[in-house]
Amino acid sequence: MFKIALAALFLSLAVPAFAEEPPQKILGWTKTANLGLNLSFTSSNSVVGQSDGSSQTYGANLKSGWNHVTEKDEWRNTLSYIGATTRTPSVPRYLKSSDELKLESIYLYSLPNHPDIGPYVRGEAAAPMFKGEDVQSTPKTYHVSRSNQADQLVAASSLRLTDGFKPLTTKEAAGFFWKAVQKENLKVEARAGIAALQINANGQLTVGGPNAAGELQVKELRDVNQTGVELALTAKGKIDEKSSYEAGIETMTPLINNKLKGDRRTSTELTNVDGYAKLTSNITSWASFAYDYKLKIQPQLQVRAQQIHMLVLNVNYNLF
Repeated sequence: MFKIALAALFLSLAVPAFAEEPPQKILGWTKTANLGLNLSFTSSNSVVGQSDGSSQTYGANLKSGWNHVTEKDEWRNTLSYIGATTRTPSVPRYLKSSDELKLESIYLYSLPNHPDIGPYVRGEAAAPMFKGEDVQSTPKTYHVSRSNQADQLVAASSLRLTDGFKPLTTKEAAGFFWKAVQKENLKVEARAGIAALQINANGQLTVGGPNAAGELQVKELRDVNQTGVELALTAKGKIDEKSSYEAGIETMTPLINNKLKGDRRTSTELTNVDGYAKLTSNITSWASFAYDYKLKIQPQLQVRAQQIHMLVLNVNYNLF
C-alpha cells in the first residue's frame, strides 16, 4: 500500500494541474481548524467463524493551522491529533487503536531572484497522549527483558508498555526547499537539509514475537539521539471539486548516532522514514469519507515498521 502511495506521489510530478496559473497568495495570517468524529458499530450472532457480540470503534481527529505569508517568506504551524478506541467480542474492553499528538513548525524564506527556492528551518514534536498496553484474549506468558534488571516472566492477559506522552520524538532541521509545482490543483515541494532527532523512550517496552518456548518477548526501549541528512518530498492536490489527496515521504539518515556497541548496522540501515497518504472525498458540507495511511520506520528504536490504516466516515466541524 505504501508503494502505491509513493508511486502516486512521484507520478503527480508529471500530471498537469487543472489550472495553469499559480494560485494567488493570501498575505498575512490565516488560521484553520477542523474537528472530525468517526464511529463504527457491528453486531453478530451465531455467525459461522465469528464470535458473538458487538464491535465498536470511536475516534476523533483534529487538524489546525496558523500560517503567516508575505512576498518573501512563509511560516507554517500545524497542530494535529488522531485518536481512536476499539472494543471487540474477543477483547471486551476499549483499547486504543490510534493515538498521536503532533506539533510542527516550519519557516521558509524565498530567494529574491528565485522565489521557489530558499532556506528553511523547522521543528516538530510528536507523542501518544495516553498509556499503551498489550492486551490478549487469553492469558499469555511475557518474557520481559530490561537493561538494569534480571529477566522476568509475567503471566497475564495484559501488560502495560508505555506511559502517557512516551515515547516523545522531537526533531529540528535546516536546509533548502524547492517548490517544484505551485498550481491551484497541484502543489509539490521538496526539501534537503541537516537534521537532529531525539526519541525519549527509556523505560518503555515493546512486544515482539514468541520465542522458542512460546513466550512473548518484551524488550525495553532506549533513548535515541541522531544527527544526519534529511530529505523530504510532499504533494497535494485535487482530483475534482469534491475529492483531494495528500502524500509525502520524509527520510533522515543518521551520520552520527548513539547506537549500542556491537551494532554493526550502517547509517543507511538506520535511516528513519516517515510516510503518509490521504484521500478525502466530501459527501456534504459537514461529512466526508477519508482514507488515511501512516508509516513510521525507526530502526534504532525498534526493528519493526509502524503502520496505521484508517478508513472512516468523518462528521466535520470547522472550529474557525
